[in-house]
Amino acid sequence: MPRKAKIRPGEPGRDRVLEAGLQLFGERGYHATSIAEIGERAGISKSVLYHHFGSKAELYEAVLGAETRDLLERVAAAVPADPEAPRLRAGVEAYLDFLAERPAAWRLFLRDRPAEPGLVDVYERLAGERAAGLTALLTVPSKRRAAQVELVATGIRAFAAWWYDHRDVPREAVADAILDFAAAGYHRIADVPQPVPTGRSTT
Repeated sequence: MPRKAKIRPGEPGRDRVLEAGLQLFGERGYHATSIAEIGERAGISKSVLYHHFGSKAELYEAVLGAETRDLLERVAAAVPADPEAPRLRAGVEAYLDFLAERPAAWRLFLRDRPAEPGLVDVYERLAGERAAGLTALLTVPSKRRAAQVELVATGIRAFAAWWYDHRDVPREAVADAILDFAAAGYHRIADVPQPVPTGRSTT
């Protein structure tokens, strides 16, 4: 492992490395990006970079984690403070705005899945954190239903991935499509009679 450098006051730090890592991972993907290139983009030496992150995989995890937190903070700031107030539309639009402003994060979240087993675990764990966080933020607790929540999350992922290749479509139209998809799917499922569990009386 490279020897860690001592950091002097005022020397470029962690945030600068994270931003450079985000941009390069988003532009080129994990495999095509080197630590040396990230250091060059950040304007620091490799030894300083290794002071903050011990490996490229560790930096990737930190980048994905930071963007996940920033996304959830953006959505949390957009939804009403009243837990019973409608919040789905505001939250979906905040999510889409974040992606439009951070295309590198957009690509990392929805397009570039790493191949290494360890990084696949990281990718899936943080995707799960985003899904759980969005579920908690976008749905009214007293009206929360598992099927509806899953459909909203599915719609957000699917339409956001599609929008990456169709950015001429207005954000409002994409948000409408997500909400329509979730509502139609939920009502269709809700109308289906539920089977009676085996071994129980129907009376």
